[in-house]
Amino acid sequence: MADPAVTGLAADPTDTSPARTPVPRTEKTPDDSRVVLAHIMSDHDTNLYGTIHGGVMMKLIDDAAAASAGRHAGGPAVTASVDRMTFLAPVRAGDLLSVEAGLERAGRTSMTVGVRVTAERWNDSGPVTEVATAFLTFVAIDADGGPRPVPALVTALPGLS
Repeated sequence: MADPAVTGLAADPTDTSPARTPVPRTEKTPDDSRVVLAHIMSDHDTNLYGTIHGGVMMKLIDDAAAASAGRHAGGPAVTASVDRMTFLAPVRAGDLLSVEAGLERAGRTSMTVGVRVTAERWNDSGPVTEVATAFLTFVAIDADGGPRPVPALVTALPGLS
């Protein structure tokens, strides 16, 4: 820990004086909030047709998207809407599902998160199949549950206009 006599900061780590309060970033890149959630699907996750229940996949999508939105917002964010969800191929017990989520857009208090879901056999390095895509909108919330501002999303490459 830094010496308070040198830094001028209080030694108490719970001190929230302006000198100790971190300054929130005003801009973030999509990589700052990228999340990959992996889950091996089991018989417990199947529906009557022997494939993974769509609701199970929807929960994993929402979990990954919420983590991505929370990382971008620097705090809690709640699902405001599922803008689009497309199931592309069936998933079976024994598949390793990878759910990748990242910021597509950031407004003043809301964020759009894109999600790509792939499946492969858990015990094989065979082909990876895209099985679902989704777009969800989240709103960052403060301690009282009201909307709060989020950092801007920077998507341009440095040196290119």
